[in-house]
Amino acid sequence: MKPHILALLELDENSAQVVESLKSIDRRTTVCKKFTQAIELLEEKSCALIISDVHLENGGNVFDFLRWAKANPMTKDTPFVLLSCKPTKMAKYVEDGVRTTARLLGADLFLTFESFDPVSFRNQIEPLLLIDSRKQKATRKTVGANSNNQQSNDHKEKE
Repeated sequence: MKPHILALLELDENSAQVVESLKSIDRRTTVCKKFTQAIELLEEKSCALIISDVHLENGGNVFDFLRWAKANPMTKDTPFVLLSCKPTKMAKYVEDGVRTTARLLGADLFLTFESFDPVSFRNQIEPLLLIDSRKQKATRKTVGANSNNQQSNDHKEKE
């Protein structure tokens, strides 16, 4: 199964670029424009990766979203990427503080692009998708091993 990615991206231009970039590596992406919409989706569906605009304007803020994701049992281990495209002067001025705070809250990656670079974007997020893929395989093996152990124990009890 292909990893599903949730992207909280408010600007259509950024959304289109991110989705196209992820399609080229065969990844399904759901784009949300609002913080509350992203949370609702994550409560219903697991994702391999969460991508969020750094500076949200349609309600909520990225730190609230990040804190929620890392506190939620379903998403606490999901890699979280913050994305800043075409940052304003003010965004550049506060970037170090935002980057540090995001890291302390559990963000895995903070990307800034003056002009979106799809190749660089993919190269930087792919390792996070590989980590998630390995976790899923390990979980399946553990579940499978536990099932085999249970079957073996059930068989021993019958003897």
